[in-house]
Amino acid sequence: MDDLRILNSINHIGYLLLKHGAEIYRVEESLEYMCKSFGFTNIEVFAIPTFYTLSLTLHDGQPYQITKRSRVNRIHLDHLYELNCLVRNISAKKLSIEQIEKEIEDIENQTLNLPLIFIGYIISASMFCVFFGGGVNEMYVSGIIGMALYFFIYIMERVNINSIVRTLLASMLLASIAIFSNKLGFIYNLQSVITGSLMILVPGIAITNSLRDIISGDFISGLARMSEAILIATSIAIGVGIMMILLGGI
Repeated sequence: MDDLRILNSINHIGYLLLKHGAEIYRVEESLEYMCKSFGFTNIEVFAIPTFYTLSLTLHDGQPYQITKRSRVNRIHLDHLYELNCLVRNISAKKLSIEQIEKEIEDIENQTLNLPLIFIGYIISASMFCVFFGGGVNEMYVSGIIGMALYFFIYIMERVNINSIVRTLLASMLLASIAIFSNKLGFIYNLQSVITGSLMILVPGIAITNSLRDIISGDFISGLARMSEAILIATSIAIGVGIMMILLGGI
């Protein structure tokens, strides 16, 4: 059995789980289960949202340790689903190493369904606007804002702008569109448009995962995620506040 070849695949799966936004407990348990299924012993895993370290004993008794860091993370639920299925099959000893490598390659070659995400931005902004009391005109403007946010965020991600700055600029953009629409008489309920559109930027998953980590005892990762969520929420408030002051939207 080629231990290093097996561990290379296992570590790559752990890296992909981190990269695509898996919960910390899931990353640790997945790595532990996969290593156990191949007969490794003395397995220890420690993970935080952007980093994990794995140590174990190889079949020949030699110690092994590796660290992996994911610098750019983005939640991708389709990849997480496929990775979880792969981990279960590996843990149940249903796959050979060649099959595992092929599965990893197939998962990495999957692309985001950009048209579906584009539609999701428009529908989310529009429906949240209605939820917060907006009318038909407000709903249309929120849909336009959702469309603009999709392209803006996509460009920001392509040029590697970090999430804090990206969220700050996106919130300024949406507030500007909403305020100008209000001044031109297209909408009357400005707050519903701004609030509904902002729901796209709210870090709901980060907050949920941080609480989940804290409850399960992963305090370091939980506090790290919570700090990120608070900073993103703060950048949203600052971005909207700046534009409302500058453009007279208050």
